[in-house]
Amino acid sequence: MLSLLLLVTILINCTNPDDDDPKPNIDLEASDITFSVVKTDDFNGTVTLTGIVKNIADDFTSGEGQQVIYLYEKSLGTPSNQSGNLVASRSFENLSAGETLEVSFSRTWSSSNEFPPEYILVIGYDPDLYIDSNLNNDDTNQANDKITVSGYDINAIF
Repeated sequence: MLSLLLLVTILINCTNPDDDDPKPNIDLEASDITFSVVKTDDFNGTVTLTGIVKNIADDFTSGEGQQVIYLYEKSLGTPSNQSGNLVASRSFENLSAGETLEVSFSRTWSSSNEFPPEYILVIGYDPDLYIDSNLNNDDTNQANDKITVSGYDINAIF
């Protein structure tokens, strides 16, 4: 009976090594696409679009070439299963909690375009990311890895 009590006491006092090192909450978010305009006249100018990715959880640490921020320009008529033309990208490895990264693109703009393109910001991850044994780069919320803004929003500021 004493040995059973001793065994139970030992089991109760043992800690699970996984409890000492909890799994991190990793969540990078494609948070915004902003734009600024330098007008040349009432209908034309140069637009600079900036895609912003923010780390909204624990520190993200990864390896070279395992993740990239992509900014696409998608014209009317582009098939829905395609992102459009890549206009800017940025590779990165680490992003501390609360920090942001940006990718930018500038182009001439005419607000008289009745069918302006839309812009899509995407966080792209290497397909092997979730099997690389690094829990600090496993994005837990893929639903916020993409954001789209309409060119009509740009036209509205002219």
